[in-house]
Amino acid sequence: MIESATSPRPVVLESQTRIRFDHCDPFGHLNNSAFLNYFQNAREDQVEEAYGLDIHAFFRKTGRAWVVGQNQIVYLHPAMVRELVTIQTSIRAVSDSSMLVEHVMLDEKKEKLKAVLWTKFVYIDVRKTARATHEPELMELFDEVAAKEETPPLFEERVKQLREAHKAIA
Repeated sequence: MIESATSPRPVVLESQTRIRFDHCDPFGHLNNSAFLNYFQNAREDQVEEAYGLDIHAFFRKTGRAWVVGQNQIVYLHPAMVRELVTIQTSIRAVSDSSMLVEHVMLDEKKEKLKAVLWTKFVYIDVRKTARATHEPELMELFDEVAAKEETPPLFEERVKQLREAHKAIA
């Protein structure tokens, strides 16, 4: 289910994708709701590539999966049709039955912060339709790859922190 790693696994996962025409509004801006799909698709691919965790195979084997319990998103700069964007994701907090994943969209050069999303995932046993407890092997993975630096408790504080960090870069 989870490939063993010989070297330290990355905490921040990163990939790039191109903004597609059919996901944009008439002004060429990525539609607000499409940001969620871009973020979730990037995270799914990143986790499989970096950690060897195919969440679909994991679900078929265990009957357990993560569902979205809450999203908090802020749109800071538009993502434009045909633009190549960078998506970074990381686990910011973990409990025995949930996790907080941060998704950040940047321009191709990682200079302009476009959007930030916090998703709280709840781990469930689909057969029982009830919350489940993460298996020890998952907790080991999360312990290794969750962000070690302190994450502000409020989404707005984290957005401010990220904006200030990117102002310093630009």
